[in-house]
Amino acid sequence: MKAAVFHGPEKGLRIEDVPIPKISPDQILVKVAACGVCHTDLHYLEHGVPTFKKPPLILGHEASGVVEEAGGQVAQFKKGQRVLIPAVLTCGHCVFCRMGRENICSNMTMLGNHIDGAYAEYVAVPAKDVLELPESIPLQEASIIADAISTPYHAVKNRAQVKPGDTVVIFGCGGVGINAVQLSAAAGGSAARFRPGPASPRAPWGRGWGWGGGKTA
Repeated sequence: MKAAVFHGPEKGLRIEDVPIPKISPDQILVKVAACGVCHTDLHYLEHGVPTFKKPPLILGHEASGVVEEAGGQVAQFKKGQRVLIPAVLTCGHCVFCRMGRENICSNMTMLGNHIDGAYAEYVAVPAKDVLELPESIPLQEASIIADAISTPYHAVKNRAQVKPGDTVVIFGCGGVGINAVQLSAAAGGSAARFRPGPASPRAPWGRGWGWGGGKTA
């Protein structure tokens, strides 16, 4: 299969032929439909931030796709199903996983950081972490849900608990920030403001995406 392989910050990515991953009985093989480019990937590529697994490594952790193959122990997925792959995979047995707080798993594994990711035609992942996608959500648009949308959703709904009429201030208007803008508006944030950064080209997007009555700070 073709994959974009990371060889270090001085060498960047190379499109290479690599073997299709072999799956274990509890995994599924996903044919990747789309994979978002996270700013974390840019840190690896341009800023020298190290990955846990030393290069060469396939990056990419915001992926959606279609099940190509399911392991022998997998009952919930079959070939052809549309799926969303979480950016972080969990152990399922640490104290946080057993509390239902898999997002802070003590043994979390990140695609494109600890293990090969989804800048490839196929990726192998544990079936227990994968989510089925409804037909109503296009695969290409769905790919960023597991990171660039779930992160601001958690911040807006669970941490900040934004309610109708609340004033919301968002610093930064990148992939996560611009989705925080939309989620805050959807939650009822009315006198909302955001700070996109100096001369950000995304400022008009924030003003146009449901940020009713708000303005740029």
